[in-house]
Amino acid sequence: MFSLTACLLSSDTTSGLSFHMLTAPITTVCLLSMMSCFLPKIPRIILELLLGETIILLCLIDCYCQIFFDSPINPQLLSVVINTDLREAGEFLATFIGYHVFLKWRITLLVLLALFLPISYIPKIDNFFNTLKFNKLSKIIILFVIAICIIVEIRPCYRYAQLFSPKTDIQATEGLIFRQHHYEMSTPMHRMIFAYHTTKQAKKALIGIQNITMQAEIDSCTHMSPHIVLIIGESYNKHHSSLYGYPIATTPLQQKRWENGELFVFKDIVTPWNITSNAILSIFSLWESDSNGKINDYPLFPVLFRHAGYRVNFFSNQLVLRGFNKGVTNRSGNYFLADSQLSNAMFDFRNRYKSNYDMMIANQIKNHDNDSCHPKYSLDIIHLMGQHFEYEKRYPEKEAQFSENEYITRNISDEAKKTVMHYDNATFYNDKVLDELISIYGNEESIVIFISDHGEEMFDDLQVSGRLFQEPTYAIAHQEYEVPMWIWCSDIYRSKHEDIVINIKQSLEKPFVTDGIPQILLYLAGISSEWNNESHNLLSPDYQCKKRIISGYVDYDSLH
Repeated sequence: MFSLTACLLSSDTTSGLSFHMLTAPITTVCLLSMMSCFLPKIPRIILELLLGETIILLCLIDCYCQIFFDSPINPQLLSVVINTDLREAGEFLATFIGYHVFLKWRITLLVLLALFLPISYIPKIDNFFNTLKFNKLSKIIILFVIAICIIVEIRPCYRYAQLFSPKTDIQATEGLIFRQHHYEMSTPMHRMIFAYHTTKQAKKALIGIQNITMQAEIDSCTHMSPHIVLIIGESYNKHHSSLYGYPIATTPLQQKRWENGELFVFKDIVTPWNITSNAILSIFSLWESDSNGKINDYPLFPVLFRHAGYRVNFFSNQLVLRGFNKGVTNRSGNYFLADSQLSNAMFDFRNRYKSNYDMMIANQIKNHDNDSCHPKYSLDIIHLMGQHFEYEKRYPEKEAQFSENEYITRNISDEAKKTVMHYDNATFYNDKVLDELISIYGNEESIVIFISDHGEEMFDDLQVSGRLFQEPTYAIAHQEYEVPMWIWCSDIYRSKHEDIVINIKQSLEKPFVTDGIPQILLYLAGISSEWNNESHNLLSPDYQCKKRIISGYVDYDSLH
């Protein structure tokens, strides 16, 4: 009764009250009670007190986090606690713990429960509870209610248990989180167990990636391409690019470069994930979906470029070191880019500040080139904000190109038309950003690769915008997993590397998944190492398309 009351007091009802919020605590508490009911009296009392106080304490912490941090217990909060030293803990207690806490009635009741639980075992009070008798009908009703709760919770229990499967790696866990598997058992105990498991899993993955990345070596390097640039877009729906046939001219500058024969457009490219953190890790890691072992067993490719003598720069308008949450997990999910040790191993330079608009990143790159000596060999990795939601914030108002009149023939609501308008304006602005980035490298022997992390729904095949984190159907895969990809070569590069240009042209129709990007980069640099796989290099005559797995387990090509 004490534990059940505590669980109900800690229920987060901000999004409404559901039947599940009642059945989950009843099932959990009943199963825990069964652990003690067959024990002798003294061991039973000790176990019940320990379990009861632990449950009430977790409920108290969870309730406190909901009230003061607008979130229940989660991996980010636990990671911060784990990485907090004594000084920081003292400052936290002095700042956030005081009499004002007890002004919140839920917290006050939970504290009273914790105090009265031991009192309930005083002999006289305990004897009173023991004298309570239930008649046969009451027992039947109680058993019936418990049975119903257990039946209702079978599916949530199964979905919750999937989070702890040995087959579930860090990327699969992230996918299950986006599908809200961790919300299936809505009690503080389950949230704490999940937070601990995820934090431990992320730390293990981070240590594994750290170790293998630090140990990775190369055999040789020909420096075939002196200046290589990888641009990673964000939330880019290729079907809203006029470069791919969209009827509205959202990418005129890219089209012009394509018509001039300097930009080569790939037709059949998919991303393995529609989740940014997973997609970015897939691009950085030399692990691929058909690789042996786990992603923890493979290094991140930038370190190989540094060993080869390339200066590696990382310019991001999302994932800067400044402002990352402390610990092995953070709200963006890109924990491997939050680690200073890995960052120092991968990059010679990394920007520390984000900008409102992506054009500022181009200015940062220009200023960086002016302030630093021009390296003989360089790899620039540029990560844009792109068309990330909210779309109206991704371009300056004065840069708006399209109005709602462009969509008057579309059978969607006025609000949807406005959303599509903002998205297309963001795509049009992104076209200017990409053109400006290309122009920075125009006078060098340089090659630029552009891909997006994932796509975005925009009221096309489905009447929704954003992303759907359910099992991909063909319609979802078409909009969210198909991504744009092109390669641009400077005039100097095309004249010096005719063989590479020929290989690019011969590869434009080949199917490809973006977790193979590192193999393309290694080939362009002429880096040889144990991590090279020529059959996965899209630009190689020996390229063989592997099974294209999306969302962790779905064969993309089987959806057609």
